[in-house]
Amino acid sequence: MKLSIITVCFNQQKNISETIESVLSQNYKDIEYILIDGGSSDGSLEIINDYSSDIDCLISEPDNGIYNAINKGLSKATGDIIGLLHAGDLFYDNNVISNVVSCFKQGDSDLIYGHSVVYAEDRKKIIRKNVSPKYKDNLMKFGWFPSHQSIYLKSSVFDQCGDYNEDYKIAADYEFLLRVLLVHKLKAKRLDMFLLKFHLGGVSSKNIMSVVESNYECFIAWKNNNLTIPFYTLPLKIIKKIIQIIFQFFRFQ
Repeated sequence: MKLSIITVCFNQQKNISETIESVLSQNYKDIEYILIDGGSSDGSLEIINDYSSDIDCLISEPDNGIYNAINKGLSKATGDIIGLLHAGDLFYDNNVISNVVSCFKQGDSDLIYGHSVVYAEDRKKIIRKNVSPKYKDNLMKFGWFPSHQSIYLKSSVFDQCGDYNEDYKIAADYEFLLRVLLVHKLKAKRLDMFLLKFHLGGVSSKNIMSVVESNYECFIAWKNNNLTIPFYTLPLKIIKKIIQIIFQFFRFQ
């Protein structure tokens, strides 16, 4: 099975090399690597070009945001399975893609997700571990949402459900998962392993505002997909996020 990995990048000179190396270090070899750069001006593209022989498709041009960039990558992907690894993020180890492909081969899942680890910006201190529960149909109703880049999907999912809706500026990934799991009711399975490492910066009031904006878009996503949102869904989602932010704040002190 061919697996397509899409990396989106914009002005990530400090981190892009490490992300590319993380992809190249995977022990699974049938990987199509697609890199979408948003017209970086900080030297990122020069670094990316050093790896041009290892990148199957490279696009560097201005875009309309992260979801527009992802959709560009999806339009170029030819793999049986598709996953994301944004600039600055890393696979948990060299076996991630092998384990993902094996999990798909063992069943009839359309979507597979796993656990992730959140590090401080220097990646030396673990802020938290996102351990996802075993999949049940009501998980999203109780505020659950897996780390976006721990999700892998069969390419047929995009044929059936469409791409990311670029009308959503923050929560297009959430809206997409609503379509996949609750509208089309495709099959999901948890891979009980850590798949992803990513890092966050410091906590500010902007983080709280982004939580509010994101959850408003999540509310609209339920309505636009003709889904009835339980009264407790967004409060639970917000509470979980605020707890994460508070926990992150104190870990930095």
